[in-house]
Amino acid sequence: MSGRILALVGQQEQGPPSTPQAAARLVGAVLRHLRVQRRLNLTHVAKAGHGSPATLSRIERALGDQLNEERVFGLLDHYSAPQEVIDEVAILLRQSQGQQWWSNYSDVVGELLASVLAMEATSKVIRIFQEINIPGVLQTAAYARALMAEFARAQHDPEVRRKHQDLIDRRLEMRLMRQRLLDQEDAPIMHIIIAESVLAKEIGGALVMREQLRSLFNVVENKPNAHISILPGNAMRQGSPLHPAMTLFKPYESETGKAVYLENKNRGGEFLVDPTEVETYQASMDDWWERALPKEETLERIQMYIDRLTAEPEPEA
Repeated sequence: MSGRILALVGQQEQGPPSTPQAAARLVGAVLRHLRVQRRLNLTHVAKAGHGSPATLSRIERALGDQLNEERVFGLLDHYSAPQEVIDEVAILLRQSQGQQWWSNYSDVVGELLASVLAMEATSKVIRIFQEINIPGVLQTAAYARALMAEFARAQHDPEVRRKHQDLIDRRLEMRLMRQRLLDQEDAPIMHIIIAESVLAKEIGGALVMREQLRSLFNVVENKPNAHISILPGNAMRQGSPLHPAMTLFKPYESETGKAVYLENKNRGGEFLVDPTEVETYQASMDDWWERALPKEETLERIQMYIDRLTAEPEPEA
């Protein structure tokens, strides 16, 4: 969901739509905004052949059945909507017309994560900076399980701890489904920066981490749509990025419609859709991308950490 649309309807504090109904409500809000902006009432629009006032009101309030695409695009044309708004509404219409894959995981996918998944599903370009962990779309099953188990153990309340432990398998199943994003025919182009310190962490132990690094090496070498660079440790001696875990979503070819997600370790995160804020974080990511290693050096750096783990003695059975 883009900052352009959110700003258009006066909902800058909200994140992108994560359900079909949320997308339909936003389409209705956009249509109402355009109508009011042009000082038209429902009767005026109805007389132009776009349906009865009651029908138009139901569309604007997202009531009833699925949105009629022909009518929605007819209204956008009648209101002389800019092409970038038409493009964004087209994405929202697709989101409003059916269940997304993550709707089957409502027990482990909250509203915030659903928003992230919705952005991933509709973006043309995704840029990630990560100095906490390997990004979720690149995690192996064992690495992801180790992170989830660590989070569960950190819970002070025994009941909360048990609940998180009971849901690990379910969360892991959802995480692996999410990773199919990289293999789709229309997969987004991904630019990912991973801080070298992440490679040095032995999450889950040496064997788990070695498997994770080998998987990362394979993606860097063989996935043409995934451009991954390691940020060497010495690059951060004179400063640090604006946030340790940033994701920039770019849904369309133009410069409009971008959003930034800031992930906080074990504490959820937040979406930024205000264009000024988005540009600030994008500039930070651009800066650090220039300091990251090129592909061949990235592969060499990952291999160095694989070799270190390989040299460690195997744990006793």
